[in-house]
Amino acid sequence: MPRSSHRLAVALALTLAAGVAGTAPGAAAAEPDSYYPAKGDGRIDVRSYGLDLRWKPKDEVLAGTATVRLRVVEASDSFTLDLHKAMKVSGATLDGVPVETTRDGHDLVVPLLMLPGATHDLVVRYSGRPRTVEAPTSRVDSTGLGWHTTAKGQVWTMQKPYGAFTWHPVNDHPSDKARYSIRLDVPDEWVGVASGTMLERARSGKRTVTRFEHKDPVAPYLTTVAIGPYKRVTATGPHDLPLTFWIPKGRDELLKPLKKTGEAIAWLEKRLGPYPFDRAGVVVTPGRSSVETQTLITLSRDEYRYGTHDVREQVAHHLVHHWYGGAVSPNDWRDNWMGESMATYLQAQFAVSRDWDTRTYWDQELERNDQYWRDLFGPPGAYERREFGQRNVHYGGALILQRLRTKIGATAFNEAMRRWPQENLHTSRGRNTYVSFLESVSGQVLGPWFNDWLNDATTPSS
Repeated sequence: MPRSSHRLAVALALTLAAGVAGTAPGAAAAEPDSYYPAKGDGRIDVRSYGLDLRWKPKDEVLAGTATVRLRVVEASDSFTLDLHKAMKVSGATLDGVPVETTRDGHDLVVPLLMLPGATHDLVVRYSGRPRTVEAPTSRVDSTGLGWHTTAKGQVWTMQKPYGAFTWHPVNDHPSDKARYSIRLDVPDEWVGVASGTMLERARSGKRTVTRFEHKDPVAPYLTTVAIGPYKRVTATGPHDLPLTFWIPKGRDELLKPLKKTGEAIAWLEKRLGPYPFDRAGVVVTPGRSSVETQTLITLSRDEYRYGTHDVREQVAHHLVHHWYGGAVSPNDWRDNWMGESMATYLQAQFAVSRDWDTRTYWDQELERNDQYWRDLFGPPGAYERREFGQRNVHYGGALILQRLRTKIGATAFNEAMRRWPQENLHTSRGRNTYVSFLESVSGQVLGPWFNDWLNDATTPSS
């Protein structure tokens, strides 16, 4: 079977009552991702990743053991995981029995007579000098995808839309969510940070060991790792929600705008319903880009050069993604607009509510530039594949929501905005499901209208 046909679109709700992540029994493999078909294997559904990682900054070598529990979706004689060729495999076992894996570029091929519904445990031992890969965008803040290493050996990761494969074996597509457990072994003057709940922090010789675990399933692009001289600060958000902030030691001034995170969550909960995870927080990293990693936003220090208001606005934007992107992830990257539209729309509303911007400013910003962004990068739902995450998707998507609110009325719009993440918690969805949901809430036929707004080269008139 061609590699490009091996991508799983998880279209059914997680069976949370049974305590497992992934597809429901009987779910079938779907068509490959329309934008990045080489990522992910639809013949399998990963349930969990257990990652034991040891970092040697002097040599810039990462040694890891990955324990991957997976369920077979489609019969075959093998399956693949994404793993950068810089990561060399020293051994693997499948259900406790040694297995000979092979490499096909950035694919790790595992032989297995696969029977649909069967569950298997794969353990992979690997090491190498991880490197970033080029991001499919011309954005000036892009420094590549995956594992980043500074000149001093400090680390941060950036996965969106893919990049987890640069540092662990993974079914690297948002449609295959799984639970993560990450153990980090780093030099003792530093600390390893990851998203999820910190279960352990201890010294072992001249090393520091930390262990993190996600209660809920995570799309691979929403995981994060950072290694460096970090200081941990804790706080409490709405309804006693645990908040954690990791900032570089000696940079306490970076904490000031982060202290308002609980306020932003409370503001968003009034519009989107209960925060969908058991904790929230921020890790401040080098680099120029930020991303909405689940439970722990990866925030670039570069954001601070624009002032504290901009930091708070960016945190609010990424928090929206925890509902629209984390709780409900895209099942195809052509629908990146589904998360970015709501994040940008509510970012604007949040800024206006704090008197940092005016409603007139945002209305003009969205309306007058939509055609410009379409000309440069394509329409929001059919963007140029080498221009991921541009303003045509962010701002163009926000304009779609603004026009949708006018079309269906504020009452239906606000109801839909809140119900969508609450009724589709921990799933991956596409535009057809989303539009059908909006039609059911509004009582209007919206398919042709959305098709025009998402796919036309020209900004629709209404």
